[in-house]
Amino acid sequence: MAQQESFIKLKGKIGDLTFFKTKDGYQAREKGGVSADRIANDPAYLRTRENNAEFGRACIGSKKLRDVLRSIILLTSDAKMANRLTSRIARIIKADTVNIRGERKVLPENLSMLKDFSFNATALLVV
Repeated sequence: MAQQESFIKLKGKIGDLTFFKTKDGYQAREKGGVSADRIANDPAYLRTRENNAEFGRACIGSKKLRDVLRSIILLTSDAKMANRLTSRIARIIKADTVNIRGERKVLPENLSMLKDFSFNATALLVV
């Protein structure tokens, strides 16, 4: 992803370029990619569909856990905690040896991988 370093700060679209601001600064990206219909139906994109299904499951699992712990998270989490938690849940899904790729799930026996997860990377809890 491109980053702008000049004094010109743009937001919005110009042709196929999109300019936007993140907490890391101003950035730009070009429109592109494969059509959604092709990804959904082309046999060449089977692995992509499998990866998308598992990533979707990781996002849902992460969201459910954050909802359950919302009162604690509001007081202790940092801005990138949701990303780190989704990544950890994705690893838990990949540890599923029962189901085939694309259909793997969060299994109770793999939840021990959440041990030592820190909801705030800058203020680690030391026990």
